[in-house]
Amino acid sequence: MKLFFISILLVFISIGLQAQNILNSNDLTTFKTDALTETDISQIQKELKSKGVTIDQLRKQTLSKGMTASEFEKLKNKLISNDFSKPLMDIKDDKIILDDTSQRAKDQIANLIFGSELFQSNSSITSNVNLATPINYELGPNDVIKVILYGIQEFSAELKISLEGNITIPNVGLLKIGGLTIEAATNKIYQQMAKTSYASLSNGESKLSITVSNIRTIHVTVIGVKKPGSYDLSSLSSVFSALSYAGGPSSIGSYRNIELVRNNKIIKKIDLYRFILNGDQSDNIGLKDYDVIRVPVYQKRVEINGQVKRPGIFELKENENFKDLLEFTGGFEAAAFTENIKVIQKNGKDLTIKDLGKKEFSSYLTNAGDVFIVSKILDRYKNRVKITGAVYRPDSYELEDGMRLSDLIKKADGLRDDAYIGSVQIYRLKPNLIKEMVNVNLKNAIAGSSKDNLFLLREDEIYISSVLDLRDSFNIKIFGEVHNPGQFQYSDSMTVKDLIIMAGGSTYAANKKVEVARIYKQEGEKVTNNTISTLISTEMDANLNFTPGNTDIILQPYDVVSITKKVGYAENQIVSITGQIQYAGKYSLVNRLERVSDIINRAGGLIGEAYGKGAFIKRLNLKVDTLSENLKDSLKKENNNNSISSNVQNIALDIDEIMKHPGSYYDLVLTDKDEIIIPKIDNKITIKGGVLRPITITYHDGINIAECISAAGGITENARRNKAYVVYFNGRSKQTKTIGFLRFNPRIEPGSEIVLPEGEKRRDALSSILQYMTIFAQIGTSIATLKLLSK
Repeated sequence: MKLFFISILLVFISIGLQAQNILNSNDLTTFKTDALTETDISQIQKELKSKGVTIDQLRKQTLSKGMTASEFEKLKNKLISNDFSKPLMDIKDDKIILDDTSQRAKDQIANLIFGSELFQSNSSITSNVNLATPINYELGPNDVIKVILYGIQEFSAELKISLEGNITIPNVGLLKIGGLTIEAATNKIYQQMAKTSYASLSNGESKLSITVSNIRTIHVTVIGVKKPGSYDLSSLSSVFSALSYAGGPSSIGSYRNIELVRNNKIIKKIDLYRFILNGDQSDNIGLKDYDVIRVPVYQKRVEINGQVKRPGIFELKENENFKDLLEFTGGFEAAAFTENIKVIQKNGKDLTIKDLGKKEFSSYLTNAGDVFIVSKILDRYKNRVKITGAVYRPDSYELEDGMRLSDLIKKADGLRDDAYIGSVQIYRLKPNLIKEMVNVNLKNAIAGSSKDNLFLLREDEIYISSVLDLRDSFNIKIFGEVHNPGQFQYSDSMTVKDLIIMAGGSTYAANKKVEVARIYKQEGEKVTNNTISTLISTEMDANLNFTPGNTDIILQPYDVVSITKKVGYAENQIVSITGQIQYAGKYSLVNRLERVSDIINRAGGLIGEAYGKGAFIKRLNLKVDTLSENLKDSLKKENNNNSISSNVQNIALDIDEIMKHPGSYYDLVLTDKDEIIIPKIDNKITIKGGVLRPITITYHDGINIAECISAAGGITENARRNKAYVVYFNGRSKQTKTIGFLRFNPRIEPGSEIVLPEGEKRRDALSSILQYMTIFAQIGTSIATLKLLSK
């Protein structure tokens, strides 16, 4: 989209002003100057220069195609200031970077000097000709006044003032009013009309109204500005409006000594700073025909940067000092370092630097070209100390004269109850700015010991430890039949009953026996036995009441509490059966030894299309066999049954054998979450691996591996025929067996998959013999060569 807008601009520039019909076909209503890069601006500048198109011409064309005035101003500023986007002076890493090349200064200075913002838009301070004519307005040739008499007598006429300054009123005569103010002219006309034909004015029976209906145009010349020349302006125009029409002072023009020349005499010197800084319009006087506004070259400009409210380039008069300059900027920023200001001076040969102290602000008379740099205050404190840790109000505080450690603790509202008073750490800056740690006895310091109650220094940091920070983070654990097993924070005097309640209480399956494992406390410095824990037991019922003869146990850090299941308790275990069965669904196991045949019978038996030899069980295999059941259950509850590693394995079944011999080794004992799948008969066979064309064919009674291989186009060159095997529908597999020259192939059933493994490519015997003969010949040649060389 950006390229589209640039292309439109370039079209404007390249076609000039004649092809208006092509211009009418373009639209710039959504143009965004901010999207242009420096390269884009440079390209537009180049086209402007090559085609001789001015900024004003470009403005007319772009505004006529929908570009907003504000957007064009942004574009114009970019076109004017491109390649000069950096400030005249920059500060980086406390190094002053100056760039005041003449070309750059000429092109950018007008946008940097203080006051230039007044003339960024042609409508900034122009006069409003629609205002009522002021009573001090001086009438002149070509002004048209409107005279209205109303009351007993009536009269109305618009009268144009002649070049001689006269008007002619019917029945009154010729009157000279040129050079009079509107107020004076009104009085003169009133008196003359009252003396002649309009006597009713004298006794108040008629009233007179005189206004200026058509303001004359005056001719004013403006020089020393961005757009010098002669301008035809309204006679109501002022000095400021004329300067605005002319674009304001040029890049070398003065803002402080503008001259208004009338009849070849300077009648007024205008200082724009009085208006900019104070809103004083005393210099904004009205213009007369053939007035000349002259903007002379500035005499002294300085630049100020850094921590002031209005940095930039300012014009100063000879008697103005740095304090005056500071007032022009609006004063220092809050973060300014005001004790010392850097001044870069130019002496015509090289640069010098001066440190301007605060006492010199009002006495230092600036020099042309001075650059003032106001730095930031340092990010450090002159009188700060800091206290953290076990006090009531940890914070930074003022360092007062003679302040000691105990004084700072009082400022922080004293020590908390958990404060460790054995020692306190003071982090102190050494002269080389490296921190050192000083330890003193806090108890003695509070008691007033001069040895420990140290005088504090600037930037001291005091840390008071808490006894809670100095002790281990004790914990206890509970596992087994509670609702929320796991680890808990230990508290003094905590009991077994407290811990069970914190764990959500015991479950319905909980045994009344509670066992506590406690770390064995080894006496002496050598291990004397293999004991690692001590067991303590108690008993309680489902309501957490201790049974007769048993009491609550007070726990110690790192105790582990275990609650086992009731004897013989087992949760319902669910299995499912799907596929070709009468009543597919989920079934609860009745006993721990219920088998596949039992569930098939409970489900009504197989239906007609069932393929018994293809049946299998999907079983969830948990990889936590080394853990106890209690730990398994606890881990499941702690981790929302998601963290125990598991996978599903398929177990092949032979339903025909199972139903013929229920309870035999074919008839598998079921476990929780088993899923019995009875598939439909699958009347196809797949052949893959080392065959020329892997294929799927239809099963029929008596089909063998040889027939399957033939259907697949035969074996490949590197197939291992004697390693062929059959994978049955339920996942079982059988391999071809070879005894001597006899080969026994496995039986093929519906849904089988025949696989011929492949090995490395075989080499024929002749190729192997030729290869070995070549090797032997090379060896013989080498031996003969060695013999010749040894002679």
